[in-house]
Amino acid sequence: MKKLALYIILFSYSMVMLKPVSPYIYDSVAHIFYYNQHMATVHYENGKMHVHNEIVNNTKKDQPAKEMPASKKENSTTDHISLQQKQSIQALALIKSYPIPLAANLLNNFLAAANPPPRA
Repeated sequence: MKKLALYIILFSYSMVMLKPVSPYIYDSVAHIFYYNQHMATVHYENGKMHVHNEIVNNTKKDQPAKEMPASKKENSTTDHISLQQKQSIQALALIKSYPIPLAANLLNNFLAAANPPPRA
């Protein structure tokens, strides 16, 4: 049973690795064994470059859609402003919910982090 599972895994791995060259293999087999039928059907309809066209179509289908780079996307300031407002509200809610000694430390740390250090 273990050998069967290993053979199945090996077969599936080899099929995945051979997928990009499978049109060439199919075309070679068709040219060797089914030459007349292959020439009458596939070459008549798609021409000499049918394997190349098939590989290009498979590549386009397999590649994921490319997203726009971040530099070309519209960056609106409202996203950044709303995020800063949410963080401020969360910090103030946190300060109000803790006892007084801990709340004072949180308030000082929050305000110190918002201001840049002084220049030397």
